[in-house]
Amino acid sequence: MACCLPVQTLHINSRTFKVTKLLGEGGFSVVYLVQDVATTRLYACKKIYCPDGTDSVKEALKEAETYRMFTHPNIIRILDVCVVQGKDGSKTVYIFLPYYRHGTLQDSLPPTESGSGETGPTERSILRMFRGVAYAVRALHDHELPEVPARRADSLDEGYGMELEERDVDGTGAERHVAYAHRDIKPGNVLIADDGMTPILMDFGSMQRARIHIRTRQQGLFEQDKAAEQCSMAYRAPELFDIKTGTRLDERVDIWSLGCLLYAQAYGESPFDVQLNQQGGSVAMAVQNGRWSFPPGHTKYSKGFQELIRFMLVVEPRERPSIHQVIDRLDALLLQTST
Repeated sequence: MACCLPVQTLHINSRTFKVTKLLGEGGFSVVYLVQDVATTRLYACKKIYCPDGTDSVKEALKEAETYRMFTHPNIIRILDVCVVQGKDGSKTVYIFLPYYRHGTLQDSLPPTESGSGETGPTERSILRMFRGVAYAVRALHDHELPEVPARRADSLDEGYGMELEERDVDGTGAERHVAYAHRDIKPGNVLIADDGMTPILMDFGSMQRARIHIRTRQQGLFEQDKAAEQCSMAYRAPELFDIKTGTRLDERVDIWSLGCLLYAQAYGESPFDVQLNQQGGSVAMAVQNGRWSFPPGHTKYSKGFQELIRFMLVVEPRERPSIHQVIDRLDALLLQTST
């Protein structure tokens, strides 16, 4: 998709917005910084082009509905959404989100060459930022469906178009816990709030119900292709590269991504970007074999900090910790870290 700005104004829902800057792009979507002409307020506007008609519009609106599911200080909130039909019959979905002037965590990562020196962020500042992301992930993994009387499991799933995890639903509301996985946690998907300290998890286009039993080869290939399209390779969990029949995916895909995120906060890039840049070879093979290392000669961060990263980067998902175990270890490490 071209990087140039569209027409300088957008007329949506009886409001006029001035397009001022391109913030990011990927696939069929771009994100612009726009200003409401009447109020001068700034927004991030995600524009999703839907060339395939109803199905692609439904997919885009699913992302908008996903934002509405969560109310959490470390999760971005949606402000508005609308669908505009073009003269050629195509449709475009606009999602309006808050604009944060500090950009994303990707913009503030330390230079990779600082890994063995004493420059870059302090261990405590990294851990405090990371804790906010972990709290956001906990909200996804511990999601409770709203109480809706006398609804069947299949109708519960219709609202979001996502995979329904296997559970008994008896209409009483007793089984309302549904784990969701973000599946694309990376520095570029973590905004920094205007206070400069609070992380905001964003971009839920890849998010879905986490617990999926892979019963057929066809289903495995479908999930594998979807992960390849939606999940950044250097932060993607090993089990998403070669999904085998009879396996079960769950929310621990996010724990792996969190391990890569914490590494990047300290050393400037994912451990698997390091593997590719310094040694060449296949990122996919390095991820599946758990082949990574810390920068040689590094002394800035504690052994406990590095052990927290190792704690999350476990190739076998059944041996990987839960988000609660990660937060417990993180909190203990923060208690040990000087202010």
